[in-house]
Amino acid sequence: MALKCLFFVSLLVVGLATPLAKAQLGAGLIGSLLGLIRIQGTVFCTTNGNISDNGSATPVFPNALVQLQCGTGNVVAASGRTNSLGIFSILLDPLHFLLSPLLNNCKLVVNTPLSTCNSAMGVDGILSSPLQLIENTVSGLLTIINIIPLRFNLIT
Repeated sequence: MALKCLFFVSLLVVGLATPLAKAQLGAGLIGSLLGLIRIQGTVFCTTNGNISDNGSATPVFPNALVQLQCGTGNVVAASGRTNSLGIFSILLDPLHFLLSPLLNNCKLVVNTPLSTCNSAMGVDGILSSPLQLIENTVSGLLTIINIIPLRFNLIT
């Protein structure tokens, strides 16, 4: 009888812990082992790195170095370069990054000077953006957690 009670309690604990583990990992244990965190976006050649608010054509920022900084400005081993269309993509291993601290304590930083994309700007400083989770994509056994920059700001 005691063995049946212990077995029932064990099943109850596992049943209650499973939804919590899925919520913390984003896609469950298997998803975290067979998954990626993808940070991607476009950097524009403007004083704030964003698309123009007035609807006019906005040039992109090609070949800009985009770095992930966490905590007090520590650059983690993740960075990317924008392509000719200003698009960057950084892939992270979810076994090394927990989603909540990543979204709350990390930011994207463009360390390439704005004068590189437009010498007439003459603006000193770096572009910085907090991160925003947009969705999880499941492809077979692979789960991809998609994150984008929220909005770049010029920091002088």
